[in-house]
Amino acid sequence: MRSAVQTAKKYLAMCGNIVLEHENETRFCVEILYQLLNRQTCLTESLNDRIKEVRKYYTEENGPESIRYIPVTELVAPRTIDFRNWNYVVVDGLYYTYLYVQKYRSRVPAGWLSLLINAGEGIDIDVFFFKQDKNRCVERIGRRIRLNRSKIKDTYDSNSDFDSLSESIQAGYYLKRGLSGSEEFYYMSILVTITGHSEQEVEWRSKEMTKLLSSQDIGTGSCIFREEQAFLSSLPFLQIDKNIYEKSKRNVLTSGVAACYPFASYEMSDKDGIMIGVNKANSSLVIIDIFNSLKYKNANIAIFGTSGSGKTFLMQLMALRMRQKNIQVFIIAPDKGHEFARACNNIGGEFIQISPSSSNCINIMEIRPTDMETRDLLDGYTSERSELASKIQSLHIFFSLLIPDMSHEEKQLLDGAMVTCYQEKGITHDNLSLTDPEHPGKYKKMPILGDLHEVLMRKEECRRMANILNRLVSGSASSFNQQTNVDLENKYVVLDISELSGDLLLGMFVALDFVWTKTKEDRTVEKAVFVDEAWKLLMSNDLAGEYLIEIFKTIRAYGGSAICATQDLADCFAVRDGKLGRGILSNSKTKIVLNMEVSEAERIQEELDLSEAETNSIIHFERGNGLISTNNNNLIVEFKASALEKDLITTDRKDLQELKDRIRKYGTDAYGRK
Repeated sequence: MRSAVQTAKKYLAMCGNIVLEHENETRFCVEILYQLLNRQTCLTESLNDRIKEVRKYYTEENGPESIRYIPVTELVAPRTIDFRNWNYVVVDGLYYTYLYVQKYRSRVPAGWLSLLINAGEGIDIDVFFFKQDKNRCVERIGRRIRLNRSKIKDTYDSNSDFDSLSESIQAGYYLKRGLSGSEEFYYMSILVTITGHSEQEVEWRSKEMTKLLSSQDIGTGSCIFREEQAFLSSLPFLQIDKNIYEKSKRNVLTSGVAACYPFASYEMSDKDGIMIGVNKANSSLVIIDIFNSLKYKNANIAIFGTSGSGKTFLMQLMALRMRQKNIQVFIIAPDKGHEFARACNNIGGEFIQISPSSSNCINIMEIRPTDMETRDLLDGYTSERSELASKIQSLHIFFSLLIPDMSHEEKQLLDGAMVTCYQEKGITHDNLSLTDPEHPGKYKKMPILGDLHEVLMRKEECRRMANILNRLVSGSASSFNQQTNVDLENKYVVLDISELSGDLLLGMFVALDFVWTKTKEDRTVEKAVFVDEAWKLLMSNDLAGEYLIEIFKTIRAYGGSAICATQDLADCFAVRDGKLGRGILSNSKTKIVLNMEVSEAERIQEELDLSEAETNSIIHFERGNGLISTNNNNLIVEFKASALEKDLITTDRKDLQELKDRIRKYGTDAYGRK
């Protein structure tokens, strides 16, 4: 028996189920039986109370020596059982009635038993499978096929028996083909237990359950005058009444048995997670904690949907709720960055617009402090790396974007110029030189692009690079030639790069470089990087695409989450033969699919192995609804936001008009402030 238990645990774990173990399995079994048979009493009287009561009774009646002879049935048996009625049973004050499934659908999807499992309060099911001898079944099926074929010869096409005989023959061949392969033959029986607090309640639930199953082309029968036998069959003893079994049995192959797997998760409720919506299947709350490494292999999320399906709304909803949990949030907005400004400003975040016309600036040449203490505590002391060398390596990528045709000689000259530029500020490869002696714990004032431009102008052979850099120093894009003037330590940072175009896409590198540097500071701190309209980054240039893929592949190692939203799947999968698009998809444990056009829904169906019903739902999703696919579970969710959150993040024109009118009328912002 222990071997069977271990085998069951192994296969359940392979299916993604967690098996709870108990210190005392015998005590646990008694507890289960007690709760099953005493559904009313167990709410007010625990098993320990029952044991004390029984011990006291036996001691008073038969003396202390009788305690060792108390049968376990005394501990679990209900106080009353009434079998006198023809259509219900009363056990422990609760009314029971029973249905069995007598007509099954010929084709069912995987997890179809969820219809019964999630039917609601007062509905329980018992499913029985009886494996049959394969060779004997093949012989019986062969005889039945031959008998039906001889019968069909004597019937006419218009005869009602013709269709049933034809279907029987086809079913026989289907079973025979399955048995000739690796499948086994089973008989299946389903017993439905319906409970209620009164005769009227249990009768009403029985009728409603019959209607529900009938609507799904599943026929039921009632256990009239056999309620006692049905009650005994529902007990966890693997014994079903022969008469009920004969009326309810249905033959199935191994694939049909697999489709009846009952532990399919139609709920998602993680402890310490963020609430993102309501499960459309059973109205349960959908709460996810993507940083739970025991449950999710990585914390990355990919969001897909057509324009106007609610991608930006969902991203901001998740970002705001993560911020409430004190999780560091970075948002990169390559398109329509203004949609993130309202929420960011109202919660005290830092909205950074990177563009030639903006006064905001992140100094690309700034060396930012890193947290060495955490690394040393976790990994022990390792050889110290030069922060200056690391920064210069990053700047080489920046200048390769600015000057794509840079020669090898110019690269060497540029490298020397950058070293000289930092040395003039007192910064060398010795990391101690970074510290400002006048302000302990802080770094010295860093050089800016204008300082590097000045060094380049000193040498004739560097003039070409200096002339190209001049646009960022004193030309139309001189806003890049400043010290950092934004709060980079804010817990909610939005980087708006939507106004960058052409060769100014190097500003995109500034944003990505900053976010990636901050992400790697401390591996023990949770952080989330949101990238809206990721298709624009993937298609802008190879460097931006590679940077984004690197974030998705390695951010897990730094305790972070990468979350991107994109449309135009065909374009994403066309870039670099689909390497970048599939790189994001394969490195995202959780996928969220919103409304999509037919062609893109078919593509995502293939990528995520969705059913036809799920694909059809995606095509017809209303705004605010989506499918979450994670850990082999698919849930259809209605995303929910409070009235305040909706005011902060909505992008719908009508909602914005209402908000505008409200602010004009009452003179308050989205937070109700004057």
